[in-house]
Amino acid sequence: MKGLEYNENIIEDLGLTEMQVLNIVSQWYNNGMMPGYIGDENGTQLDEIADDLFFDKFEDEKLIKNIKL
Repeated sequence: MKGLEYNENIIEDLGLTEMQVLNIVSQWYNNGMMPGYIGDENGTQLDEIADDLFFDKFEDEKLIKNIKL
């Protein structure tokens, strides 16, 4: 790729969902595309945080689809 520029709206421009972004972050972290250790004050690594958020959102969406009106 030639001449990629910084784009603060890339998520919106590409039309990515929150679940897609969480998946990308987790994959990048697991594959070493982010330097060093990134985590929270409890010692939870970034990929675990992203995975937890992803599956929480997945469960919420599954629940919403199963609600019968």
